[in-house]
Amino acid sequence: MGKINDLKEQALATLRGKWGSFVGLTFIYVLLYCLASVLAEFGTIFKGSSFTTLTLVFTMIGGVLTFAFIPMQFGYVVAHLHSSRQDLPADISDLFFGYKRFWKVLGTMLLQVLAIIGGMILFVIPGIILSFAYAIVPLVLRDNPELSAVEVLQKSRMMMKGHKWELFFLYLSFIGWAILCIFTLFIGYLWLAPYMQMTEVKFYEMIRAEFEGETEEYETVEENTLIEEEEISADVTE
Repeated sequence: MGKINDLKEQALATLRGKWGSFVGLTFIYVLLYCLASVLAEFGTIFKGSSFTTLTLVFTMIGGVLTFAFIPMQFGYVVAHLHSSRQDLPADISDLFFGYKRFWKVLGTMLLQVLAIIGGMILFVIPGIILSFAYAIVPLVLRDNPELSAVEVLQKSRMMMKGHKWELFFLYLSFIGWAILCIFTLFIGYLWLAPYMQMTEVKFYEMIRAEFEGETEEYETVEENTLIEEEEISADVTE
């Protein structure tokens, strides 16, 4: 629990003095999501009526908007990562960051969802495990744009090895706040969402540093081993 508290304190420290920008960011994100959802469901109004053309049009619009909104979900996560690293207020333009590499972001995020759904279909427990293994996919993608969608998921799974329970308990620690937000008619989520997302960013930064440290150590060992093998080979040749 000590590590979880440390991460949450780091998140609050980053958000201090920036709450207004993050509440605004979350409000715009939720508003756009609601507008997209309303338009996506608008075609159901005409179901069972003679307006078959309108039904088709709005169904198509709904499908397009559903996919088009995925990069914005990515952008919301990225906004917190950028703020954490640069110690700056939330930048609304970061919401649209994913549209710079639309197909890459869309493909990776869809693969993440499909992998989790696939696990759920086979057995519920594997699906839950995969949801934690791939929880940091947007952050891994942001830091590794050169990787393919499959490679991003693989790296997320490797980084999360030994950390899934930590993330589970981290999410669990917010349940009390989530329940309290219900009594605010969900308005409190405008503050809770940035708090949770920033804490997850701090969690990612922690395991990223650990993962990169282990990778560098492994590469050093590999390099030393190669040098030793070359020296032995040279001695034998002589």
